[in-house]
Amino acid sequence: MFESLIREAASRFHLGDNAGRLVRQLVDTIFDPAYGGFAGLRKRFDDAGLDTLFASWIGTTPGDNVLQPDQFSAGFGQNLASGIASKLGIPPAAVNMAGAWLLPKIVGQLTQGGSIPSARPADYDRWFGTTTPAAGYSGGGTRPATAASGGFWKWLIPLIILIAAFLLFRSCKKDEAAAPPPSAPATTAQPAPTPEPAAQANARFGFENMDGKVMVNGRVAADADKTRLWDALKATYGENNLSGDISVDPATLPANWLDKLIVALPELKAKGLKFGFDGDKLSIDTSGMAEADRFAVSDKLRSLFGGFEISGLWDRAAAALAGLKAGFSGADLVKALNLMNIYFDTGSATITRDSMETLTSAANAIKQAPAGTRIEVGGHTDNTGDAAANLTLSQQRADAVVAKLAELGVAADTLTAKGYGQEMPRASNDSEEGRAQNRRIEFAVTR
Repeated sequence: MFESLIREAASRFHLGDNAGRLVRQLVDTIFDPAYGGFAGLRKRFDDAGLDTLFASWIGTTPGDNVLQPDQFSAGFGQNLASGIASKLGIPPAAVNMAGAWLLPKIVGQLTQGGSIPSARPADYDRWFGTTTPAAGYSGGGTRPATAASGGFWKWLIPLIILIAAFLLFRSCKKDEAAAPPPSAPATTAQPAPTPEPAAQANARFGFENMDGKVMVNGRVAADADKTRLWDALKATYGENNLSGDISVDPATLPANWLDKLIVALPELKAKGLKFGFDGDKLSIDTSGMAEADRFAVSDKLRSLFGGFEISGLWDRAAAALAGLKAGFSGADLVKALNLMNIYFDTGSATITRDSMETLTSAANAIKQAPAGTRIEVGGHTDNTGDAAANLTLSQQRADAVVAKLAELGVAADTLTAKGYGQEMPRASNDSEEGRAQNRRIEFAVTR
């Protein structure tokens, strides 16, 4: 049942054999009566204010990034997640990141057709590829195939040998026919094909601050990169507070996050912070931090790594969307949506990669809005440049947001896009701060 999910988790989160063990631990916990079974899992999400989000997975096939690592920790249970991490021998941050991706999909598979499981199914072990020995077979592993009679092998083995000898004889005759006669000039040898270059792996770095004790892991391409990063970590956190290792592998791609991270380390001292780089992907977990610190760290990391694909950002919009209670109104929804910051490439309507998770959260909330709710997506600019060009750009950006939300599953007739250009400023255009506030996407309920 979970084979493909395990394979993808192993690749996506570099878990190797631990991917299967992690899925098994998650499912075991879901069905464990000591924690209330499936109903207990749902109650924990309800207690965390995430019941609407949990309900959206039942009987469906949830996409990626529908649950954030801190939401997983809060809903699944921080102690339960830490216990799984201890059993598997991996950092709790890795369980939260992978669990946030896995759990919605597991719930969707367990509730196919909208049926809520009340107990562990009879064929539970088969879901994880467990092979049960056949009756009467006492040896370890999978039972070998046998014929109905022992005489089967007496004639099959000679037959196999005879076929192999015949094929070898034919192969030799072909080689003789293809060889040139002794008087013929030798054929010019063809150059050996150039071997394919070895695939290069992403540079990786994992960080976890546990009450001032920092644990790291990772992989970079050169000793010089490792030395620079390790020296910066020691200078920032103290050698006695630092543990873990960073390996060096020349087949690793350049760490395009390295220079910015070294500069940012002095501002990343908050206890409870967890984050990780995998190439140009950044995963953040701030669930163990104070709320104000969560906002500040998320804002800092987003400003530094805006071109990266970022997951786990915790800003005021994320908090407000996660806090929407079942039965929320359209007004409640747009109030939360208007806390979002959606960014575009300069002078274009191309949405930046770091905005994709924000829009995913928005789409999930909009899909839970009361039936008949209609929302306008308004595009606004500052007054820099030509007014007509600004109007066109604002319309294009509003269209881009509507298109992305529709791609994420929002019904097309729920949204309309309208560009207002520079005509409705929120702040003065006399300062860069004011102009930044005026460059925005704003949501409004139209019905």
